[in-house]
Amino acid sequence: MSDLYTLLAFLTAVVVLVLLIARFKVHPVATLFIVVMGLGLVLGMGGTATVELVMEGFGSTLAKVGLLVIFGCVLGKMLELSGAAMKITETALRMFAEKRVPWAIALASTVLGIPLIADTAVVMLIPIVSALAYRTGFSMMRLGPILYIGAYVMTSVIPPGPGPLASASLLEVSMGEAILYGLMVGVPGVLVATLYLSRIKTYVPPKPEFVEHLVGAGGPSSGGSGEGPDDTTPGAKVGLFGALLPILAPIVLIVFASLAGPALPEGSWFTGTVLFVGEPTVALFLACLLALPLFRGRWRDKETLNDLFESGLRIAAMPLALTGVGGALATIIRETGVAESVAGGIEGVGLSPILVPFLVAAAVCTITGSNILGVMTSAAIMQPLLPSLDLSPLAVYLACATGAQIMKHANSSGFWVTTTLSNMTVGQGIRSIGVASVLSGVTGFVVLYAMHAAGLV
Repeated sequence: MSDLYTLLAFLTAVVVLVLLIARFKVHPVATLFIVVMGLGLVLGMGGTATVELVMEGFGSTLAKVGLLVIFGCVLGKMLELSGAAMKITETALRMFAEKRVPWAIALASTVLGIPLIADTAVVMLIPIVSALAYRTGFSMMRLGPILYIGAYVMTSVIPPGPGPLASASLLEVSMGEAILYGLMVGVPGVLVATLYLSRIKTYVPPKPEFVEHLVGAGGPSSGGSGEGPDDTTPGAKVGLFGALLPILAPIVLIVFASLAGPALPEGSWFTGTVLFVGEPTVALFLACLLALPLFRGRWRDKETLNDLFESGLRIAAMPLALTGVGGALATIIRETGVAESVAGGIEGVGLSPILVPFLVAAAVCTITGSNILGVMTSAAIMQPLLPSLDLSPLAVYLACATGAQIMKHANSSGFWVTTTLSNMTVGQGIRSIGVASVLSGVTGFVVLYAMHAAGLV
């Protein structure tokens, strides 16, 4: 079987994948399964061997990442329902002067984007942001997209977000490195996107249903307080330390174990403890336990100990299935010689290898509308190519994560949630959310490219 035939089969599989999801609205899990099976068959593996490889790739991938995804989704649900997310937002708003409200929202959104999916952060906090827009006179075309973009970038680059978490596992990147270097490319992206959004001049008022209770109680003004909600909000009884602890504790444990573990003396009880609590699965489960006190007396209730966990499991189902089938795709690519053919094609074109995962992730995200699908699918495609591309797994991970931010438009649920709740038109959403997502992804990739050129990744 010629390299040209193998390469054409692979490129056709990618096109079919995108078309089935974007054009024909086939579920991503079913689409990936169809593509994986079809690729194995047309490359001559035979039906039985293809099925065996798919099962092997699916099972081995879920063995690595399954509990991580579950505990990450449960933690996000706990922070949402306990009022911790609201408390973090209120505190960020009180830290900044009125004219800096956009940056306060960006800070809160960035922190919350570590455990929460961006759509969830917008739905939870848009009433607060709308009230701030009404009181301060800021346009919702600024504040709504800023609320979305911070969480969106973090969901794309930082575990325990399901996309980055699955991508890091597929590429065998340590969670400590994924978090640390993800922040290095993610934070500049948020800053540039927020800077762009904060300079938008078009005024869009908040939706009336979010501010009708404020009418007559002090409308828009240049001298409003700019403060967040009062003590009747869901996060009022949650302390800031308690709200931040479940988010920061697993990050500190994982990063410390990753960086300090190799330098600690082997065989000591302290080293064993550090490595145990810093293992990502254990660290995320401990974070869930640390979130229980946020529910105060309700932490013993069935709704907290059982029902809430089931809610997290329902959220985790989709990323788990995608990750498993993505692992099967990586196995097929690795076993059929596709990796060598693709690498040869890239070398023939003269394209810089680090651009490849970035462009693949950007194409999948732009066409399908899902950054989670973009980062996971591109990681599954690139994982077997690592030896041929002469790139570190970390560099490929970061390229996938930055590319998967590009770009949000009318085929994305996050785009519609933010545009609709921010009272914007589709055109205004493209000018704000769409452009901001391109800026964040390109900025992150520029930082990555500089680190790669300097030999840091």
